[in-house]
Amino acid sequence: MIRILLAVAAIALAAPAAGQQYPSRPVTLVNGFPPGGATDTVLRHIASKLDEHLGQPTVVENRPGAAGTIAAAAVSRAAPDGYTLLFGVAANLAVRPATMETPPYDPTRAFTPIVEVSRGPYLFLVKADAPARTMKEFIEWTRAHPGKANYASPGQGSVHHLATEMFKRKTGADLSHVPYKGGAALTAALLSGEVDGLFDSPTAYLSHLRAGSIRALAVTGAKRLSAVPDVPTLAEQGLPPLDVHSWWGFVGPAGMPADIVARLNAEITKTLADPELKAALAKLGTEPTPGTPEAFGAYIAQEWTRWRDFVKTAGLKF
Repeated sequence: MIRILLAVAAIALAAPAAGQQYPSRPVTLVNGFPPGGATDTVLRHIASKLDEHLGQPTVVENRPGAAGTIAAAAVSRAAPDGYTLLFGVAANLAVRPATMETPPYDPTRAFTPIVEVSRGPYLFLVKADAPARTMKEFIEWTRAHPGKANYASPGQGSVHHLATEMFKRKTGADLSHVPYKGGAALTAALLSGEVDGLFDSPTAYLSHLRAGSIRALAVTGAKRLSAVPDVPTLAEQGLPPLDVHSWWGFVGPAGMPADIVARLNAEITKTLADPELKAALAKLGTEPTPGTPEAFGAYIAQEWTRWRDFVKTAGLKF
């Protein structure tokens, strides 16, 4: 009997020690989009600093495809030990699953929320020689040329795609959808004049805006962006507001131990407070918005429900 009690006590003492030892090997950060886009750029900035706080290397693994759902599905099937995490975005944690009859996972059940990283509005961007200086002028131009104007997105069912469909229904803009593969392809398409406009986060476009090779006509959300203070909101231009944001955050497979989630939340939050990282993210037009795992989980559920309702109400078919 004494031996049994000693064994139970030893197990109880070993359990917290095991949690304190996490991580004891490299942590893989899975990104559902190709290198070079906004998501990849933000993640690599974070990974470069997170190593120092975790005390182990972080390995960025790009698994692009299907608006990030291929990567998300893979992470949902991984062991819930904290060594495989998803750098999730609106596309694969809310929007794309909302457009699928049988999504490969339920965003509210398949993952363990860890921490939100950043959230910010979109810009509506046009090519440098676009025949419009304001959002109203652009809308009028599309109506005057029915079937001629187009917009780009990084894929069918992406946030960019649904945001533009929502915008079209609110304003009557006449735009045709042209899907591309990833954010880097969007930038190239806009710069080359292959497309007339698009909604996207400012991250990959600030240098082009400053150089004058593209122009921004409007900001979604309630206020202007500090990175581009001269670009007015939709509401400021007398247009219906568009509550659409880009957002990033870390999740792991469902069932992760609470102590590992707490450790990751704390270390990622410390990483996001690093002055060099904050400065780098500011240059990309985004600011850290860390919080609790519970808050991030609630936001994912809110966005998942919201986009499912929009797809159903708008009668969109994919």
